[in-house]
Amino acid sequence: MTPPRLTKQSTKDCFSVQGFPFRFCTNHPDARRSLARLYQRFRSVSGDETFVEAALEDDRSGGFRWLVGEIAGTTSDLPAALWNLEAALCQAIIRSQRRCMAVHASAIYAGGSATLLVGRSGAGKTTLSLALARRGLSVATDDVALVEPETLNVFPIPRCFHLDDQSVKLLEKDGLRLPQSWKRFSFMVPSDLGVQGILPRPAQLLVFMSGPRAEQPLITPISQAEMVARLLSETGQGPLEDPEIVRGLCRLAGGVSCHSLIPGPLAETADALAGLVQQQGH
Repeated sequence: MTPPRLTKQSTKDCFSVQGFPFRFCTNHPDARRSLARLYQRFRSVSGDETFVEAALEDDRSGGFRWLVGEIAGTTSDLPAALWNLEAALCQAIIRSQRRCMAVHASAIYAGGSATLLVGRSGAGKTTLSLALARRGLSVATDDVALVEPETLNVFPIPRCFHLDDQSVKLLEKDGLRLPQSWKRFSFMVPSDLGVQGILPRPAQLLVFMSGPRAEQPLITPISQAEMVARLLSETGQGPLEDPEIVRGLCRLAGGVSCHSLIPGPLAETADALAGLVQQQGH
């Protein structure tokens, strides 16, 4: 696929996200603003680093072309192009890691510690995370967090929130006011919710979210071994070898409080989990 040939009106911005440096070029001002909001605390300057090229172009014929390194694609609208570009960048960030594990989890902060809300795709992590944000907690990512096995420090990879119509209805009913960025481009990011630069913090709580939904939420402690077994299916290995992953997950589960969550109605579930997170963070 032929990469986008950007025009003279293109802008260039450099970022280094969790050690992955890339240069983003675009001729669309809304695309530039969207990526800048997502990665604002990771701005970099073009120096001696080798920057991976990322781009998004409005081709002036009603379509959009995007690329990250050798990965490229075309879409008919800007929201889809932004989502595809951001997903490709996330995968590249994960592949670049040499000492951190990538865990499929939301990273939620309270006080001086981090909570990882883990669960399979479709479990409802994003919806619940945004309900927690309405309750004053800081959601640094709703999808992927890097964990340093030696320190258990959490390094969130910021992502745009992916919501379907049902999730939007539930969140609006719960009282969350979605920002204009969602209404215009379906591209809402942690900074739209007031989350600014969060420093790495140690994990103190692991919550595994599983279904089916019940009439009332149920949060119960689980053993380290059970949590490790669940985490193994939700961990992106990247360059780490299997024994390193198992050792890292054992250290993670052994150094935190582990719980299982069966969700109930959104408001009751968010209230219960917010109470647990705030208790662990103080």
